[in-house]
Parts: sequence; structure tokens; C-alpha cells
Amino acid sequence: MMSTPTSIREAHEAFVSGHSGSSAPDLILAVYPAIPASLLAVVIVQGRTGWLWFLLESIFLVVPLTLSFTICSDYALELCTVLTILTALALCLATPTGTNVCSPSKKARKHLGCVTSLRALLNLATSIAILGVDFHSFPRRFAKTEEYGYSLMDVGAAGFVTMNGIVEGKKRASYRFVARDTVILTVLGVLRLVLARASNYQHHVTEYGLHGNFFFTLALIKLTCSWWIWHLNSLGSVMVALLLSFCHHLFLTVGNGGPWTLSNIGRDTLILANREWLVSVPGYTILYFLGAALGSFLFSRSVNTKLSFPLFILTAWSGVCLAGLHFFVDLPSRRLGNPTFVALVIFFTMIVLTLFSLVEERLKQLLPGMPSVPLTFLAINHKPLLFFLLSNISTGLINKSINTLDVTYPWDVGIIVIYATLLVNVIYFIFITDGG
Repeated sequence: MMSTPTSIREAHEAFVSGHSGSSAPDLILAVYPAIPASLLAVVIVQGRTGWLWFLLESIFLVVPLTLSFTICSDYALELCTVLTILTALALCLATPTGTNVCSPSKKARKHLGCVTSLRALLNLATSIAILGVDFHSFPRRFAKTEEYGYSLMDVGAAGFVTMNGIVEGKKRASYRFVARDTVILTVLGVLRLVLARASNYQHHVTEYGLHGNFFFTLALIKLTCSWWIWHLNSLGSVMVALLLSFCHHLFLTVGNGGPWTLSNIGRDTLILANREWLVSVPGYTILYFLGAALGSFLFSRSVNTKLSFPLFILTAWSGVCLAGLHFFVDLPSRRLGNPTFVALVIFFTMIVLTLFSLVEERLKQLLPGMPSVPLTFLAINHKPLLFFLLSNISTGLINKSINTLDVTYPWDVGIIVIYATLLVNVIYFIFITDGG
């Protein structure tokens, strides 16, 4: 029997729905390969410019992450061990070339290397996951959770909001730029909604509701929170986040907002149709404020200050908070944006940020003068929203061109690798065109 577009869409929707996630250690192991892989890329490429060197570097970063998200997901510990050993050997054998090594980009000097790497990694991991989830090689435990649980894709989207908060605090206060960004994000949200409907594209309704999407979430947060971010210090941002978290928790529990959101009631009004989007926005807002607090702390440090130890303390504290909320309050829920979900995202962010800061500090000791951030990460970090948009467009085009559920290994993994490699090369072209 020939499949119709409607039946294919319904099969895709069923394929990405109803999942319960994994565990926090599993999520960390899934993204860990990017840490040694980025260091390996830096040591081998050593800042050399040119398309061939960039292509080599991008493959170093794309392939391990894709393997970790797909066919090697059940062997994550082994993959992490092999990459760590290879990187350690490369560090022992590495010597600066002394030639053809580019000086750090002027744009890079405005950022902390660990923040740049984390922001770019979240974008790259998200781009791989949003296409990978439509293939059989991508484990269902990494897909977005239906109600409660630990999910790689849930953390990726929320981490994007946290990173926006981190970099927002150091921007020059400008209502004109906020208005511009809000309009752009709103337009992108409307376009995504209209095009998805017009093309009969699969839609996971319990993600953001019937009409909501991630662009609308970013637009609302940007519009309502920027003024506060500019006028609050780290402690102030944390206090606002804690107050919002407490009020949101009361709404979800005492106010019965949690059961209402997760119920199977109809979607015959605008509020009911988009209840997941409405209820989860406070959680993303809390992440934005906590990200801003972290950004204020990081960018207030002097250039030579080592960040790994204070970041380790913050990581340990966020881990304690996550454990306490997990055992005594509730499991994390993307649909609710509950306090445990917020703690999970912060814990995940802090671990990766701490690891990147350790890499940066160690590299400066062993190979002084060598770039600490791969050029691939600099290019992605140059225009992260554009990279995210290109990822969404490319994913949509691939899904409309082929039935991903009929693609088997190794073709599905090959498609993901080629797609991600082409994406980073396109963003690199834009980066060098802009003078990066």
C-alpha cells in the first residue's frame, strides 16, 4: 500500500512522541566526546586557515558527536575513553608549527573561550539532534520527553536560552536592538508556523502546543527580560530567578497547573491549544535570568583569572540542587518547565562549561599561544541564530525530500554527517565574508 503524505506525517509524529528520556549521566556522556574532539581539532589544525583545514576541523567535531548521538550511543563510555586517550597523545606529541598560525580573531577576544565553545557546541548538538531524531539510528531515549524525564533534546533547546542569558548581560543596553530582535524572532515564529501548516509538516503538539514554537519563546523573553538583565547584578538576577521559580512551582502544584497542562483535555480555545507553551515560558525565563547571573560573574573576572575552580563549585552546587529536587520534589518536565527541569539545564550547562574552561587553561599551559577555540566554534558563535535557522530549514527540506523512517544504517548516519558538515561550512563562509 502506497504511503500518503498524511500517513507519513502521522508516522513521524508517532515516532517522536511518547518517550520518557534517559538519565543525567547519559546526557553528559552523550555530549562529552565534543570536549576532547574540540581539543584534538585545535591541536592538529593549530589555527591554520583555508577551506581544507576548516573541513578537516569540522569533520573532527561533527563525526564524534554524530556517532555519540546515534550508533555509538550504547558505547558512550568507550567512545569517550578512546577520544580522551587520542587527545592526550596528540597533546604530548604536539609542537606549535610556528608558521601559518592565525592570530585569534578580533571577535574572539571579546568572548571567553569556554563560553564561545559551549554556545557553539549547544548549537551544533541541537542541529544534529533535530535531524537525527527522525532516523532510527537516533535512540528514542534522547528524543524529547512526553511528560517527565531526562532528555538530550530537551536540554539542548533550553540550553540555547541559558546561553542567550549569559551573553545578554554584557551587551550594551539598547531598546532599539531589543525591538529589532523581538520583531525578527516573532516573524521567524510566524513563518515557521505558516510554512509547517502549508506543507503538512509533522508537528509534535505537546512540545509547545498548537501554535507556539521556540522562536515565540525567545521573542517574549527578549522583550520582557532585557531591561531587568541590564539593571541587575548577579545576585539580583539569581533572586529574581528564585522568586519566579517559587511562584511557578506553586502554580504547577497548589494551582494544579501541572496536571492541567499534562491532561488530555481538548484544545478548542487559544489557551488550551497552547497550554504547554504558556506554562513552560516561566521556566525558560528563569533559565534566562540564571544565565545572565552566570554571565555577569564570568565577564566581571579579569582576563588572567582561572575560572575552572569557581565553575566547579557552581557545578557541584547545581548538582546538589538537581538531586534534591529530583528525589524530594519531582522529575524534570520540559512541558512544564518545572524547577527540576531548570536545575537539570543549569547542571548540564555548568558541567560542559567547566570542562571547556579546564581545556582552555590546560592548553595555555602546554601550548602557549595556540588558539583555544576551534575555528568551527568561532564561526557558529558568530551568528548562532542564523545557524539555528539554517538547521531548521535544512531539516525540513530533508524531511520533505525523503521519508527518513525508511532510511537505514549506514545511510542515515551518513546523511546526518554530510548535513552537519555542510551547515558548518556555510556558516564558516558567512564568518569569513564578515571579516572573521
